[in-house]
Amino acid sequence: MSNIVFDDDYYNEIMQTRKCGPYPFEKIDFRFGSMSMEEMQRLWLCHANGRSFKNFFDKKESVIATTGFGMTGIPHVGTVSQILRAIRLQRSGIPVQIVLGDLDAYNGKAVDFSYILDLIPRYKNFIKNLGFDNSPPNILRTQSEALSVLKTLYMTGKYLTDKMFEEAKEDVHSFYGKHNKIDSTMTYRIKLSLNLMVADFLDLYLDQKIQSVVVFLGIDEYKYCGLAMDVLTKIQRQERSFDNFSLAGIFSPTMKGLYGYPKMGKSFPNSGIDVGMPSDVVEYKIMNGEGEYDKPENNVVYQMISSASLYSSMEIIEAYKACESRGGEWQEIKKRYSSHLWNILSKWR
Repeated sequence: MSNIVFDDDYYNEIMQTRKCGPYPFEKIDFRFGSMSMEEMQRLWLCHANGRSFKNFFDKKESVIATTGFGMTGIPHVGTVSQILRAIRLQRSGIPVQIVLGDLDAYNGKAVDFSYILDLIPRYKNFIKNLGFDNSPPNILRTQSEALSVLKTLYMTGKYLTDKMFEEAKEDVHSFYGKHNKIDSTMTYRIKLSLNLMVADFLDLYLDQKIQSVVVFLGIDEYKYCGLAMDVLTKIQRQERSFDNFSLAGIFSPTMKGLYGYPKMGKSFPNSGIDVGMPSDVVEYKIMNGEGEYDKPENNVVYQMISSASLYSSMEIIEAYKACESRGGEWQEIKKRYSSHLWNILSKWR
């Protein structure tokens, strides 16, 4: 196993010593739309330039929140948690875009394209079945469905350098590379995937004239947003385009993997729970896979309850207290949650 652990020390080190593009990381002390402060702080750890997005939204300017998912396999709980974040943003009044990474999976992860084509309608139906509204101004699309983004990719390539790509590696890149899940070095195809993500964010202004975009991702993926911010800064310094455009990021805690994995992901099946698992396997993993933890925030099952559930704030608070006490009540809550989660995952079928 890798020695990467996404705990408080990791988050504090990011908050204190790193930046997202030109912006420092800050604690969330504002709300988007009708979402409560408590819910904002539970779902996201920190932000970069988030107040700018809030100001554009409050002034009723054209805004959108955007995220994306890889398509290397069927959804796992980490993916579900991001979909539910998207839905909570929507219900608070924020337009949302979800991008399905079909081209990234084919190019960056070398997934067979016929398999990807089979996944696309299933992903879209699943996201809508969970409650996502894809009517305008909301967007649910694949990368290959927006040809204007490919033009933006080429245009933004002018502002990218090899050094910028190297600095934009995901924090778990070496872990995935060591296990042969992605290229271990910064190859041309990985550069293309990173450039495409930058274009996905910036094309919302070029093609749709959206004035402010907030990217919501896991904290381990913050460098993707930072790369786009660096490109945007270069463009704004050298050209007249993007003069009134704002790009921001909000970042959720990384969902730990079950059985000690640093991250729940499709590339390591034992690390998580996916929509294809039978109910008894889901229950077994929740009851037995949480591993060691010092407090609820670092417990993978509590992380799932707080972000991959339809529970109320009161139910989540009760789960936190039970997880902290580690007694019989926590075992009962885990068992109830396994049934609750199964009902959510079953919408894939």
